[in-house]
Amino acid sequence: MSDNSPNFFMKEFSNDELSKLLINKVAQLKAEKMYTLELNKKLEENVSKLEETACQLEETQEVLKNERDNLKKEVKRKTEELLKKEKLSAIGELAERIAHDMRNPLSVIKNTVELLKRNAKSSNSKTTKQWAGLDRAIYRMSHQVDDVLDFVKLGHVTKKPNKISVIFQDVKARVVLPGNVKLHFPKNDLTVPCDADRLEVVFVNLILNATQALDKKSGNIYISLSEESNEVALITVRDTGPGIPKKLISKIFDPLFTTRQIGTGMGLPSCENIMEKHGGTIDVSSTRGNGTTFLIRLPLKTEWDNLEQIGNKEKLTDYITSVSG
Repeated sequence: MSDNSPNFFMKEFSNDELSKLLINKVAQLKAEKMYTLELNKKLEENVSKLEETACQLEETQEVLKNERDNLKKEVKRKTEELLKKEKLSAIGELAERIAHDMRNPLSVIKNTVELLKRNAKSSNSKTTKQWAGLDRAIYRMSHQVDDVLDFVKLGHVTKKPNKISVIFQDVKARVVLPGNVKLHFPKNDLTVPCDADRLEVVFVNLILNATQALDKKSGNIYISLSEESNEVALITVRDTGPGIPKKLISKIFDPLFTTRQIGTGMGLPSCENIMEKHGGTIDVSSTRGNGTTFLIRLPLKTEWDNLEQIGNKEKLTDYITSVSG
């Protein structure tokens, strides 16, 4: 009787035949189970790979997004720098020529005024006030000329070890403060490799800016000095003026930007330029109504010091290698 016959299960089997049938069936089921397990295992591996690929794709997309954002920022920064340079190149030569042409007649006017004041036979409150107004006008024009020349003619700086206290003394002798403003210098001192004349320009500009911000109101200008680290000196110039509006903070170092009628918009850009030449930085922090603080960071070591340090490290490495060898 055939196995496919409808009467197949009616067939009588011996115990041996039944045992063989069961063994074959069990073996078949085991084989099918193993095949199913292998399929499940491969499926799990494929799912795991898909999940890993999806994670990698997300990470790649995030990296690409960050790269794109960084590229946009870099393009924007480079574009702004290019526009800034083009703007400066367009006005630089003309500004320098005008400033030079103004400096000579200003010196003549200043000297003539001094002679006239000395030779004046009589003076009263009215003439004294007029002389003072003339002095202020000459000083204002001279300062504007200096701002332009400091910016357009800044070349290589000559760094030498200088005591900050000595530079502050020169600054103190150079600035004329109104009676409503008090200037406080630090009592401590540091020696910094810098171009003293250039650094003096930075402090004079910042002090004059603070004085103008205070206007006719009583206030203070505090200068502090400290070592931010073994390699960086931190100098802060803080005033108790009205502060800088938030929307203007990002513009104050732009050439020709000024909010004052008597300003040239060259003072702070000159400061930034001088600090860059020194390998340092100048930053600003201000809260409306709570004054403004400029933070100046200067390297305490010159490029030669860094080279010597690198050279000493190389010598030490060579020595250690030779000893261990």
